Formats: sequence, C-alpha cells, structure tokens
Amino acid sequence: MARKLLFAVDFSPYTEKLIGCAGELSSVGFKEVALLHVVDTKQHAEYGDEVHPRHEKWTEIAQEEMGKLVDEVEETGLTVKPILKTGHPVDVILETSKEEDVDLIFMGGHGMSFLHRHLIGSVTEKVLKLADRPVMIQHCRVTKGEDGYSCENVCTSMFGNILVANDFSEYASRVEPILINLAMTFCTPITLLHVQEGKADGGWRLADEKEKEEVRDEMGKLQDLSGELGRYCSSVRQDIVRGSPASAILGYAEEISATMIIIGAFGMQGIIDGMLGSIADKVVRGSEVPVLVLKTGE
Repeated sequence: MARKLLFAVDFSPYTEKLIGCAGELSSVGFKEVALLHVVDTKQHAEYGDEVHPRHEKWTEIAQEEMGKLVDEVEETGLTVKPILKTGHPVDVILETSKEEDVDLIFMGGHGMSFLHRHLIGSVTEKVLKLADRPVMIQHCRVTKGEDGYSCENVCTSMFGNILVANDFSEYASRVEPILINLAMTFCTPITLLHVQEGKADGGWRLADEKEKEEVRDEMGKLQDLSGELGRYCSSVRQDIVRGSPASAILGYAEEISATMIIIGAFGMQGIIDGMLGSIADKVVRGSEVPVLVLKTGE
C-alpha cells in the first residue's frame, strides 16, 4: 500500500496553498512525507566553485521556513522528515525520491505566470518527464477578487470522485499494479474511461463489425480492471467514449465533476527525445483538478 510521499516545496505563496493538500493526503492513508526544499545552485553559479556570499543566509532562511511548514504538516497527522539540500532542483528531487523510496512525488503546477493555466513550471515539467514513480500535479485555480487575482487552494475532496483514463497499451498494463496499489490506499468512487480515438459521432454508430469487436474487447478489459479495483473500492464504473483522447478525457472529467484524473505516461525507458506522452502532457496542462501521472522506470 502507498504510504510515503515526497512533497517538493519552494516557500512561495503557492506552497502555502499546497500545504492544505497534506491533510487530505493523510486522510486517505498516507503516513509519511519527506518535505524537500532545494537551494538552487544556479543562485550562485557565477561564483564557480566558490560559495555565494549569501548562500549561508539563504540556507538559514530556508531552515526557518521549513520549520514553519513542518509544524503545519504535522498537525494533519503525517510524520514529517524535513530535507534541505543544495543542488539542481530537478536532479535533487529525483535523487531524493529514490533515496527515500517514496510512493508518490507531489508538486505544484505553477509556471512563471500563474494566470496561464496551460503553463507548468520548468522544474515540475522535467520531474514529470524523468521520474520513475507516480507524480501528482496540483494546479493553481486562479480567482479574481476585490484585491486582484489570487491562487485558490483547490485541495478539497481530491479523492472524492476519481477518473482513471486507460488506453490498454502494453505500458498501461505495466502501470496497472501501481493503480491497484494506490486503490488499496484510497478507496473512493472511481470511473474507468477508455477513449477510442476518432471523430465523436454522439451515438456510437460504428462503421463496421471489426470496430464493434474492438469495442467489445476493450469493454471486457475495462470490466476485468474494474473487478480488480472492486476488491478494494465499492464504487467502480466503466465507460468508453470516442474522440480526441486528451480533449475527451478533460471533457469527461468536467462532465462527471471529477476531483482527480489518473493517467499513465511513459517512464524513463519509454521517453522519446525527452518528451512525455503527448496525451498525458495535454491532460496535465489542461486540467483544473489534480492529475496523478502513473510512472514506471521499467
């Protein structure tokens, strides 16, 4: 069962919003969190092998901020291990996830401008592409109030209604054990969705018998997976729709008011030219709800 997660924090105002997610992660079975902050080496790169004069001060500030976050997270019931390191953020996050043997990497999806929802931060994007284990991305929901724009904490009922998108590829079959393991941790209403690529016709008027047979086969696979998840979750339903995969997944998520989307993507051995699977990439960028990307380094 999934028990431990890595929470990468940067002490920005957005981090303060994300800390609200810790309580919900604790409520669904997670017990431990490695709270990681990386003092970026780029801040003193111009000094070569010499340490930047302000490095000691930056580290001191980071320690103070980490102490505050530890207190907040511990109030949720999680056991916290604060980790403060210096280095390149992406490398350190990936290395620490392996050292701590975490089940999940949790990160915010804020980019340089949080007003553009389709942007995700460069560190988050690279970790998502290179990680060898599941990564959860929590986007910022932008709201406009009397004082201007703000980032709203949307970590409320993340696990209330989960949409799982599955394409039944060879890779998808490799991440199914990860999905089942996670289901043992958080057993909530789950919808299994398969998108058959093609133009949506609104009524499943299939062109020929071969296509009908493919749909029956895919529905059978959905039912098999549903049965596996049903051992831990009382509410599991399945559906097949037709359309452009990323758009169909996002549209379906909105239609059923999904509180989280789970999708598979290639791990390190499946990356081509450093690119994450295009469907997963589009879903991560387009979703207003958290996206859990199942990864495997096999």
